[in-house]
Amino acid sequence: MTMHLKADTDLAQPELDALRTKGQDLASAEDWAGLLALRPEFEADADCWPDLWGPICALAARNLKQTGAVELLDELVQAGFSQPELIDGQLEVAFADDPRWPEIAARMAAADARPPVVLTEWPALNPSAPLSLLKLPGRSEELRAQLPAPRPSAWDTAVATLAWVTSRWKHANAHMEIDDALECLKRVDQGQRFACVEYSLVLTQSLNALGIPSRRLWLRQENYHAGLGRGHVVSEAWIDDLSRWVLLDGQNGLYWIGENGEPLGAVELQRVFAARGQRPDFVTVGAAMDDRAADFWFTYLAHVTSNAGTWSPRPFGLVFQRTMLHTSRRLEHRPEALYPDLSELGVETALDDHRPALRLISAHPFARGFAADGASLASDILRLDDTPGEHEVSIAVRTDYGPLPGRMLRYRTA
Repeated sequence: MTMHLKADTDLAQPELDALRTKGQDLASAEDWAGLLALRPEFEADADCWPDLWGPICALAARNLKQTGAVELLDELVQAGFSQPELIDGQLEVAFADDPRWPEIAARMAAADARPPVVLTEWPALNPSAPLSLLKLPGRSEELRAQLPAPRPSAWDTAVATLAWVTSRWKHANAHMEIDDALECLKRVDQGQRFACVEYSLVLTQSLNALGIPSRRLWLRQENYHAGLGRGHVVSEAWIDDLSRWVLLDGQNGLYWIGENGEPLGAVELQRVFAARGQRPDFVTVGAAMDDRAADFWFTYLAHVTSNAGTWSPRPFGLVFQRTMLHTSRRLEHRPEALYPDLSELGVETALDDHRPALRLISAHPFARGFAADGASLASDILRLDDTPGEHEVSIAVRTDYGPLPGRMLRYRTA
């Protein structure tokens, strides 16, 4: 039998208010004849007939010694009525001398209490700080038109974009007064040259224009409160097909890799630095870099601040290079709040044509929809199968680069 549900927020039914108020008053006054006179109207009240008006009408018929009272009660119990307590013990008194009552009472007591649909496992979004991506509002398409065409995978697209940005100009210690990648590229075409801040600006806004969530990273050496040249600015991006945040150095055309060749993110790199572990290996997509230079650039991983904020398990110094405030948004002790897993998704309960369903939610800023067991969904609504039994579905966020890793949804229907 297909379920036909309505939202539990749809409580107001003005067309029935007068009837329900009158029925309540008649039951309180034990006006059994008045109640039975309204039986056709009560039967039309589909929400209340099976569990309230029906049993009350059976009680009224019994008290008036009319035929069919126990048959009506038996029919209601077969349909699922199992709350004689709603009638305040009156059913037990009225039907006690009927030989069929013990069997009816036993069936009410033994009624199948299993809920018709139960979620047993579902995905959830972990709370996190705002992503604070560095985008180019209103002009992303204009920027995208200047970039290399996106590749099938997010990682290949990110590496190609990194190589393109690194090669656009030769480093110089000059800076832009605004965060606008298009303006920066225009000035580069006019012969101007800029520093790491601008490499990260162009790379970060370009990646966002290509549907790859990206933000700027400020890296600082250990004693950043004094001296000069204590900071370096790079980018970080969430890579869909790797399901991880990756650090990308636009100035040097550089990214760091782990033992298995996987590209590393700022959190992993800073922990290696803090533990005084061996410097990770690296890959450059521009000019070659020797180990001595790599050792130097790795020293900037002592402290990391992103557009979203700073995480530091240690004391946090507020002064940068003697005269500047170390500017940061949200301060955290641990990185989890600043580094969400963008392949996560959450669910809300919903109705789809009066049938139980879930509305799927994603925190991915470039989500294009969802998939269930590998098949794209037409919307963010997933209708639940009401066939009795156990069900499981792998649901996933979709972006321009394909579906992200799936999350398991399990439920059972009775």
